[in-house]
This record gives sequence, structure tokens and C-alpha cells, in this order.
Amino acid sequence: MKQSQQITRNYAQALMELTNNDLQFQELLLNEIKTLDKGISQVKDSWSFFNNPGVSKEEKKNIIKKTFSGKINEKILNFLLLLIDNKRFNLLPEIHNQFNKLVNKSQGTIIAEVYSTVDIDTNILQKLKQGIEDTIGSNKKVEIESKMEPSLIGGIKVKINDLVYDGSIKSRLENLKQRMGV
Repeated sequence: MKQSQQITRNYAQALMELTNNDLQFQELLLNEIKTLDKGISQVKDSWSFFNNPGVSKEEKKNIIKKTFSGKINEKILNFLLLLIDNKRFNLLPEIHNQFNKLVNKSQGTIIAEVYSTVDIDTNILQKLKQGIEDTIGSNKKVEIESKMEPSLIGGIKVKINDLVYDGSIKSRLENLKQRMGV
């Protein structure tokens, strides 16, 4: 495991511990981090600013305080300041991702990433979700994240945690190539 992955998991775990297993507070923190991550990414050159060693920690912290003080939960604000102090602010997107996984696990939610070459109809996604829930059982809630991946050529690929069900044409062609020894 790469060191940055372990670091992001540690920060995400620290955030999780702040919630004291309060599911509503977990959702609140997750939504705020998601909004922050998305908002910062939409501002041109914001990541460059926060990753610039020529900009002092105090300048970065002042920007965060002026922008978010009183608008986000105090624990998230302090968390952002801690990331700046520890020169880890650039890891916020991955920390968000790891925290999301921890919250889903805590709440018994499984995320199924569905990759396809085109947008999948909502009815088909709902049937797929029901099929996954029936397969998994044990009262687990499934959320579908639909993603576009033109390289699949056709069909779909479903990723649940580390398990991948690949029914794409690309995968079938690669398997055929291997069997033919090409």
C-alpha cells in the first residue's frame, strides 16, 4: 500500500472517530466534505494555491477561515486547518473518498459502480440495483454510481468494493484474444 493511501485512510478514520457513531453527524460531515471538495475543484487554480510552498500556511488558513467560518461545521473547519498545518490539504479529495467508504460501511451501504459507454436508463439501473441487493442479501442497502467509460465498446462493468463483474465487449474481445493466443 502506498504511503499516501495509508495517510488518507488515517485522516478519514480520524474524521470517523469524531462522529462517535452518530449516523446523522456522519452524513453531515460527509456532505460538507463533498461540497468543499467539489467547490474547491471548481475554482480555477485553487489546488495550485493550496499546494504552493511559496504561500504561507497562515495565508492558506486565513483564506479557509474567511471563506468557510460560520458556514460549515466547526470540526470540518478545524480539520481543514489541520490538513494545511500538516501539508496534507492536497489529499482532501482522497480523504473524502475514504471517508465516504467508511460512512457507507458504518451505515451498511454498498456502492456499486456501474460503467458503461452510454447513460443507462433509470429503470435498468433500478433493476440492476435490485438484482445486486438480492444477490448480496443480509439487509445491505445498495447505491448505484453510474459512470461513463467509452473504452468498454459496449456492455457494462460493475465494481463492488474489490470485486469486478465485467460484461463489456472489450473484456470479451480480450478474453477471445487470449484463448486464440494472439
